[in-house]
Amino acid sequence: MPQKSNKISTLLEVLDTLSPFSLQESWDNCGLILGGYDREFSEIYLSLEVDQNVLEQAKSKSVIISHHPLIFSPMKRILDEVYPANLLNLAFSKEISLIAMHTNFDKTHFGSFVAKKIFGEAVKNFQEDFIVYVEFNGDFDMLCALIKEKLGIKSLKTTKVHSKSIKIALVTGSGASFIRDLKGKVDCFISGDFKYHEAMEAVSYGINLIDVGHFELEQYFGEILKPILTNYGYKAIILDSQNPFNFV
Repeated sequence: MPQKSNKISTLLEVLDTLSPFSLQESWDNCGLILGGYDREFSEIYLSLEVDQNVLEQAKSKSVIISHHPLIFSPMKRILDEVYPANLLNLAFSKEISLIAMHTNFDKTHFGSFVAKKIFGEAVKNFQEDFIVYVEFNGDFDMLCALIKEKLGIKSLKTTKVHSKSIKIALVTGSGASFIRDLKGKVDCFISGDFKYHEAMEAVSYGINLIDVGHFELEQYFGEILKPILTNYGYKAIILDSQNPFNFV
């Protein structure tokens, strides 16, 4: 186990131990996003996103570990008024370091945590890469009611081809790219960010969809990571990033 210190390089070693950065997808951008390996930090903050609210709350010379990387695609220009440079400038001015744990964390922690939050510790489930498979003893309406209860959600966007929901797949965040892979394997697929034609494809395969929402599925990033870091001797503070969507 890496010895605890307030150096970014040591913190990265700890994070790599619990969720190896090598597991990230080729298109992803995990690891140190902003800062320097020899830089020391004053505080550790955990957040789903790096947004204006989070950066304003964070103290100078701190480090923010987020699930989603603020810099995702290659940047050809850094303009003050354009995202994400407008946020990067604030981070620069406060000497805040940024670390992202995205698809690597999806594979090692996120899916199984959300599955247990919905279905409980006793329910049989196993994770295969991004996908968590769960066996559920109940119908579709019971499943929807359970999700709303356990995750504190008032409404869900769904497709209902049938009432059966015994074999379930769950992917946190955006899981539509897995619909074709799940053909003939599951009765229901729980994820977020499903689009119209993706729903049409799932219906043609006889798969019920439950769109919980991207933010709603991944808002637990800090809740998952904080106790793990505590075990390594680090004190982390959860900062709640804001869901950009409102429901009216």
